[in-house]
Amino acid sequence: MLTIRHGVATDTGNVRAQNEDAFFASNTLFAVADGMGGHNAGEVASALTTQLLGALPQGAVSTPEAFVEVVQQINQSIYQAATTTTEQRGMGTTLTALAVVANDDGAEPPHMVLANVGDSRAYLLRSGQLRQLSVDHSYVQELVTEGLLTADEARTHPRRNIVTRALGIDFAVSVDSSVIPIIAGDRFMLCSDGLVDEVPPSEIESLCLTQASSVDAANALVAAAKKHGGRDNITVIVIDALSPAAVPSETTNNDASMSAARPNRSRSAVLVGAVVLVIVALFLMFIIGARNARNGYFVDFDGTTSSADVTVYQGSANGFLWFGPTVAFVSDVSRGDVLSALEREIDRKPQFDSLKDAKSYIVQLAEVAGSNG
Repeated sequence: MLTIRHGVATDTGNVRAQNEDAFFASNTLFAVADGMGGHNAGEVASALTTQLLGALPQGAVSTPEAFVEVVQQINQSIYQAATTTTEQRGMGTTLTALAVVANDDGAEPPHMVLANVGDSRAYLLRSGQLRQLSVDHSYVQELVTEGLLTADEARTHPRRNIVTRALGIDFAVSVDSSVIPIIAGDRFMLCSDGLVDEVPPSEIESLCLTQASSVDAANALVAAAKKHGGRDNITVIVIDALSPAAVPSETTNNDASMSAARPNRSRSAVLVGAVVLVIVALFLMFIIGARNARNGYFVDFDGTTSSADVTVYQGSANGFLWFGPTVAFVSDVSRGDVLSALEREIDRKPQFDSLKDAKSYIVQLAEVAGSNG
């Protein structure tokens, strides 16, 4: 079972007087909303969005369809508030949100459900590579899609803040959604455009890679945006999927067994005792090594070709004397099915405490392979 840890950082930036960003973060639901700067009461729209998300019951967004319906209902609430109050007329907000979905029985691997409207973004750092999960609903993104702008040019385009979709502007809104399987070691990141408009993608990736904790990563990303200008509000949520830490077993330190020989013991007796101790130590080392050679599991390919199967082996990948690893399970996932980043990860022979954990990892690989065509 994976453990989810998250860190949040938000700042008005160096120019704006108030923060129109809002966020929500719990153990299973995370969201960033950026109130529309060009509309009245943008901070009201973003705050209302996160408040409504926070009021959802547990498990309300377990499927993409359910998440889309929830976001559409929130859109209608904002639209009604905007049309009935003069001071809030025309207000709107972006939204990018992730929900953690995990079956209690562990029959299926946990996954994230993503929903987004507007140009606030969702990213995934996996196997050392950062990729954008969401698609911006913006004027410049349409130009990039049509090949009229590069991604770098879009970051500094004078009309980069024009969004083509937002919550609260119309009674109906189209919501993008998707499902992303979660693998231990994944780092997800949600942010408002105050981060990505200021910080180059390579620096965002570097900070996500080098910061050990989710809290440190969120703070470092916001600090970088302010260092690069901070011309907009900045909000960042970093979510880490971690394997449960193994609790080390207590060991006793028996120093008495290493005490010096008595003065009246003869030299030969001392030598015999030393030899016996060495033999016993070697025997214990052999027993422990042989046992460790059969403990644990690791995942590897059974060959170097693209058709080589992902296989679970029992024992140590390096073996011990004549105790080599043995095949415990052969999957129907081959080297050619997995992404190159995951292929390199498997070539490093990831270790697992149980056969169940190793099989679960392969199920996740299959999910990722399926989601990437």
